[in-house]
Amino acid sequence: MTSFYVHIIGCQQNEHDGARIRYLLQKLGMLEVVPEKADLIIVVACSVRKTAVDRIFGNVRNWTKNRLPLPTVITTGCVLESDRKKFAKKGILFWDIEKPDDLSEILQLNNRDISNLLEEGKTYSSSVPIMFGCNNFCTYCATAFTRGRERSRVISEVISDVQNLIKNNHCEILLLGQTIDSYKCPKTGSRLDELFVSLNELPGNFTIAFTSNHPKDMTDKIINAVATLPKIKKEIHLPIQSGSDKILKAMNRPYTVKKYLEIVDKIKKANKDIFITTDVIVGFPGETETDFKKTVNIFNEVNYKTAYVNKYSPRPGTAAFKLGDPISWKEKQRRWKILNDIANK
Repeated sequence: MTSFYVHIIGCQQNEHDGARIRYLLQKLGMLEVVPEKADLIIVVACSVRKTAVDRIFGNVRNWTKNRLPLPTVITTGCVLESDRKKFAKKGILFWDIEKPDDLSEILQLNNRDISNLLEEGKTYSSSVPIMFGCNNFCTYCATAFTRGRERSRVISEVISDVQNLIKNNHCEILLLGQTIDSYKCPKTGSRLDELFVSLNELPGNFTIAFTSNHPKDMTDKIINAVATLPKIKKEIHLPIQSGSDKILKAMNRPYTVKKYLEIVDKIKKANKDIFITTDVIVGFPGETETDFKKTVNIFNEVNYKTAYVNKYSPRPGTAAFKLGDPISWKEKQRRWKILNDIANK
């Protein structure tokens, strides 16, 4: 194999993984090309939403159309077991990025070379994962199944990774975690706010950003650290998902709108310069016009810097899948536009 293409779908964790893979393949002497000409295609996948999985099948079909010999196609990232089986039937292989030996076997290359290059590739990206997995089991999401249970990294390893990025002249470093505000060092018990203090003390001209938080894990100490430490970016990503307590309960989001707004109030009082960003889902099963208007009210009240508005997509394997998809795509689109217009103001 002499050429490759890396296709990334989904969150910042996937972006980080994709950057490491790109670094690995370039260091192995492979040339990055368009997918239609690549000998090796790696898709850093997201099977949180069914639409993303459908796009993978469509893209691979287009990329390999009328080609002989066929390229080697591999998926990695967030892939449900059921999707892995579907991919396998189409000749698409799966690789767990945390197991370099699997890729070594597929590419018939030295395992040590791949392991070392993937480790080096951390400095190729400006992001640092500090924890993996999720314990929350939101009813619409498959991340807890694809990434497994929460696992926090040792604080000294995180600091070392950040120091390496600083040496490589990265000015903004993004800390990653599915629920990053529940970070807890397995050796010292240090929490996210304590990590911020340690990183803030490092020499150099840089800023630390972080995502994604869960309202149930947002603490006064984290808010205070963001508000007062000069090297921590004045921005907190705080997903609301819905402005209706009824819908939040159906989503298995263990907080109320009142609790959420109390957190927002604490953030604004701690430092008026902190921006708040969010995620929201429109068209979740059972979301009435009244429920939706409550979300509109939240948007008008909080004044988010950025809002990522998603249209609900039923995902096989999640608890919400059994609720069906009763809200039309046209109605989801209408609700999406209303929130998007508010956010864009």
